[in-house]
Amino acid sequence: MIRLTLPYPPSVNHYWRHVGNRVLISKEGRKYRAAVSSLLNRKNIETLTGDLIVDIVVHPPDRRRRDVDNCLKAMLDSMQWGGAYEDDSQIVRLTIEKREQAPKAGNAEVVIQRIPAPIGKAGFRSCLRCDEAFVSTGPGNRICESCTFINDLLPPALPIERGSKRHNGELM
Repeated sequence: MIRLTLPYPPSVNHYWRHVGNRVLISKEGRKYRAAVSSLLNRKNIETLTGDLIVDIVVHPPDRRRRDVDNCLKAMLDSMQWGGAYEDDSQIVRLTIEKREQAPKAGNAEVVIQRIPAPIGKAGFRSCLRCDEAFVSTGPGNRICESCTFINDLLPPALPIERGSKRHNGELM
């Protein structure tokens, strides 16, 4: 799973430029792509393979009216160009949400995760501890095997005593 906070992307209306018979990525688009690539390189992100889920929350830089879908092309292409995944055709589920404006320049919070099983297959869940997708054995299984193993290694915080009341950690 990859969690990123990216700068707010240029609109698709500003991402492309027509030069003669050709359509090119604009200067603003190239600058954004370089910024995302630099961020991915600094974080040493390894390229994900297989089917992916991408969840995006955008915080616009100002109160102007903006279409949520206009920022997707620049963002997805920049993450592909920076090496987060091989091709954006790997994305099988994409969610985007627009929230309140961010102070100063705006940003986009992105979560990219692999899918271990095809979407729609019974038992597919996201782990409550690490957000990684996994195949669940039933409705009571909401934590993946590796997180369950880690949880089992942790000492219990307090002994389990059913029916007893505590105040500030002390038995009453």
